[in-house]
Amino acid sequence: MEFLKHFFGAICALILLTNVAVAGGKEDALINKVVAAYGGEKLISAKALTINDRYKVFRSGQGYTAGEIDIEINNVSLTIDFENKRKSVVNWRKISRGAFLSQYIHDGEAGHFLNHSRKTHRVNANQNYAVVGASTIRKTDTALVRLLLDGKAEAKYIGENMYRGQVHEKLTYKMAGSPELTIFVNKKTGLLSKMTQQSTHRGELMYIYGQHRKQDGITYASDTNFLIAGQPNVITLSRSIEVNPNLDHKFDLPNDYAEPGAIIDTSKMTVKKLADDVYFAGRDGGYSIFVDAGDHFVGAGGYQALSERLKAAQEFAGNEKPLRDQILTHHHSDHLGAVNEIAEMGANFVTVDDNVDIIRDLLTYEVADSRFVRVNGKKTFGNGKVEVYDIATAHADHYLLYYVPGAKLVFSADHFFTDLETGLPAAHYNMVTFRSALEALGIAVEKFASAHALRTLTIADLRAATDDHTETTCPTGMSICSD
Repeated sequence: MEFLKHFFGAICALILLTNVAVAGGKEDALINKVVAAYGGEKLISAKALTINDRYKVFRSGQGYTAGEIDIEINNVSLTIDFENKRKSVVNWRKISRGAFLSQYIHDGEAGHFLNHSRKTHRVNANQNYAVVGASTIRKTDTALVRLLLDGKAEAKYIGENMYRGQVHEKLTYKMAGSPELTIFVNKKTGLLSKMTQQSTHRGELMYIYGQHRKQDGITYASDTNFLIAGQPNVITLSRSIEVNPNLDHKFDLPNDYAEPGAIIDTSKMTVKKLADDVYFAGRDGGYSIFVDAGDHFVGAGGYQALSERLKAAQEFAGNEKPLRDQILTHHHSDHLGAVNEIAEMGANFVTVDDNVDIIRDLLTYEVADSRFVRVNGKKTFGNGKVEVYDIATAHADHYLLYYVPGAKLVFSADHFFTDLETGLPAAHYNMVTFRSALEALGIAVEKFASAHALRTLTIADLRAATDDHTETTCPTGMSICSD
């Protein structure tokens, strides 16, 4: 009997080893097939690669009007120095509030952020080699295949799948600093057709690769579409690659750029009393204002975790007064993140007619129409302690300005703020139009609090930042800005 036990044990161990060997064989065979399809030895031996991308980004929930999608254009050039573990990604970004030219560099030892528009340079310890350019790498099948060679030990073959009428083999593997990804390899050609990842907050992330071309013996998809939960987010306009490009000056750090200054630590919940009965609370780029109106608060700042900020303000003020009216500054999705919290608190939604349907779509249960307080021009709350004005800026066609006349204080979102301990925020078109709309109201303003920053700014800061505003142009020698 003891002999049989050892015999069957040996047989089971042999079966297990055989299965592992077969599984490893499948992974190796598929990886070899993919690498061959993308250039084989030319891809493996490439010392460096430059990816030049131009694409549109569809920013759902960020348009000028309710229901409109904001569209931005990005010109990106990513250079990967495989031999020396260096990366550089230059980005020329054109959005509704202006154009911006920036660059992330990992020089093999440290990360750097260059703002070429403002001529500033900051060493960034969080920008390690894996993080720099990761977004562009996910959009580029060739770069993923090259990284697959580094992660092949953990790659897993997970079977076949029909995709767009053709058989595809699926393989999962880890990309450093990123969730596990699944690639779909066309069984006939060995080329990637798709890559997917799962996001806790956004659902399935899908990259679709097409129009494959060859450059210097290396294959790449000249077209990539990126979808979030099935909806388009990034659409390629053009792409090219350079194999073993000239690396001269690719990783140069300018010696005439200034340090932008220290960034305020906002990791902990902070509550400040800005004036009598005026409380400001938040952390990590999400802040709210609460004005004590006697038996209740009048608030603004609709980011998620509103209830946490209210509780902190109540504890600071030493009371448990409820939130009765919450001003929702505008229709952008991030500033409506707390609508269900507002509903659960029993507070009123202060908004404009055009934004009611958007708010209702975000609610998880029915809310009586009587709880939607519409602003048409101007409305007063809290026995005159808060005035709300419906203005238009370049950021939104209906923007509710929260004004505390007794403190000559404005609470704003997305227009005027900085995370720097000292110095002015970089002026942009939104800020310029915000100032114009504010001045047209003729109200006395001295101070500004923001939904995105802990620091309070002044009217003198706003004037100084916007007086000399000019549209950003591309520095001499930067070809990336050309259309």
